[in-house]
Amino acid sequence: MKAQPVARKTLFAILLGLLALVFLLPYLWMLGSAFKPRSELFAYVLPVSWKTFIPLSPTLDNFKRLLVDLGFLRNITNTLLLAVVTVSGSVLVCAMTAFVLAMIEFPGRKLVFFLIMFTMMVPFEARMIPTFLVVQNLGLSNKFVALFLPWLADAFMIFLFTNHFSEIPFDLYNAAIIDGCPHYKIFWKVMLPNIGPALISGGLIKFFFAWDSYVWPLIILRSPKWQVLGVAIANLFTDQSIEWELIFAGSLLSTVPVVVLFFVLQKYYIAGMMSGGLKE
Repeated sequence: MKAQPVARKTLFAILLGLLALVFLLPYLWMLGSAFKPRSELFAYVLPVSWKTFIPLSPTLDNFKRLLVDLGFLRNITNTLLLAVVTVSGSVLVCAMTAFVLAMIEFPGRKLVFFLIMFTMMVPFEARMIPTFLVVQNLGLSNKFVALFLPWLADAFMIFLFTNHFSEIPFDLYNAAIIDGCPHYKIFWKVMLPNIGPALISGGLIKFFFAWDSYVWPLIILRSPKWQVLGVAIANLFTDQSIEWELIFAGSLLSTVPVVVLFFVLQKYYIAGMMSGGLKE
């Protein structure tokens, strides 16, 4: 009787390993191809062998051309700056909104929360043209502030933070009020430290969103001064030629920071997503 559960677990582990391999193969190919010269890039694609994934003559010339000759270092800096500013501003704005919705009683509070949640059903692509017109009328188009300003308010992050604030005993808030603590100090010194995992979870999601952004920077920016990494990689596709070795190298540069950041902070991310009202 014990052999059957063991066999099922073994079969499940094998299937899971094969599925993981299928998903990992494109990334392994990208990793190896980023260090291959052009002459070797498609020489060993079929039949698939170890030469498909491991460069025979590894080179750093692809990265040198990207970072030095094509100025990708500026694009990476722009993208990192955009991600940091977006995360900082969005976490602060959404946390303050969630604090008010969770802790302060006022007429129409539930209606406001419902309207905010309703915006989750409207994708950014559907709001892109009205947002573009607003940004243009404000005279902010082709400026760095236009990149992150529409992303500061995030319905999902407000929902996430509101659930976590709601888990904090209300007596803690009342005790701070009785002690004469102003609301900004209650928010900053009492409530905010108690939702640390949620802040990291929301910040990671927003960082990935800003780091991988493509469509909005493409339409809001005309000059290359503030152009981000995703658009710079897409610009490598030209009518004259497609330099695949540079595209693989650029894709690797775009992927590594996200993977490293997630692995470093994954336990906090999981804790933030599993706690609060989301676990119900």
